Amino acid sequence: MAGGTTLLDLMKANLEEHPQLVDINMLPFRGIEQTPDGLRIGAMERMSDVGENPLVLQQYPAISESLLLAASPQLRNMASIGGNILQRTRCGYFRDAAFPCNKRVPGSGCPALQGDNHNLAILGTSDACIATSYPGDLSVAWRPWMPC
Repeated sequence: MAGGTTLLDLMKANLEEHPQLVDINMLPFRGIEQTPDGLRIGAMERMSDVGENPLVLQQYPAISESLLLAASPQLRNMASIGGNILQRTRCGYFRDAAFPCNKRVPGSGCPALQGDNHNLAILGTSDACIATSYPGDLSVAWRPWMPC
């Protein structure tokens, strides 16, 4: 069930419905290794394991920091890299069925374009949606002590 954290939240909010969920934790998609092209991280690796890995700490500190500063320790210990990549947008309008949302129902509208939260997105994905296209923690390479 990679993506389970966000999937379960969306199911609780009645925004997604799935007749069956499958536990994929036993799949062999694990491992962290240096390759000629960069870093290979298996989809089933836990966020905390990747963030604490000596290779990642030494060669890819931005990845380590982004993962170790994300969420709570409980989530980092359970959440997989594959699931983190599969997250859905965190836009409040997307996550509230009372509002129209072009990501949920294309053509229904995007109240965030002109709404109270229109300045929250750094990069909108289109003229029809202001929500960022990728909310996963691996996209963040941020140091709180450095000015933007």
